[in-house]
Amino acid sequence: MSHVLARLAGHGVTLVPWWPYGFERSPDTPGVVTVIHGAGEATRTAAVDVTDARTVEHVVEVLPGPGEKVWRIETSQYSVIWPDAFAIESPPTGDSTPFYLWGPDESLIYPQGPLARDRIPPLVELAGPGQTMVSQQRDPGLESVHLAYRHEGESWRQSHHLVPFGGGRALVITAQALAAHADLTWQAAQAVARSVTARPPRL
Repeated sequence: MSHVLARLAGHGVTLVPWWPYGFERSPDTPGVVTVIHGAGEATRTAAVDVTDARTVEHVVEVLPGPGEKVWRIETSQYSVIWPDAFAIESPPTGDSTPFYLWGPDESLIYPQGPLARDRIPPLVELAGPGQTMVSQQRDPGLESVHLAYRHEGESWRQSHHLVPFGGGRALVITAQALAAHADLTWQAAQAVARSVTARPPRL
């Protein structure tokens, strides 16, 4: 079960997957999460029902968890909510990002950090070649920029959300999506960013 950088907690259970892994919600049964291990012909899946959750060998270990009726993605340093319409996927080997959130038509949300605040340039400077500023928002707990660009003939949007993390550090939540899914992805990224909760260090 090496390389696991994130787990899923809520509804009275904690789901610790075998790497590489994915989590998907069941569209018809809200209390069921599909856990996916592996890829291709080696893929194994398990449907975990929170009313009778059981460990499935080489797919997912089920442990006691918080009773709140909301799913949170837990890393070693922080946790965030699992937004609707997005699946969780483990990063490839060597990738420092703890998890990816994939939505419709390759919509994507992912965290970076926490990083030393002085290593993060002002968000307005994160616009890459061909990107233009759509909007900028700032409040005491969150700063965000919304950018527009074209890729392979399609209109896309990208956003960066800066979350203070204490100790002179910050998390950056980045999101990108086709313009048709920009509102959904922006709202999900904002919800993730505003839900960041630091976790106590492990002994």
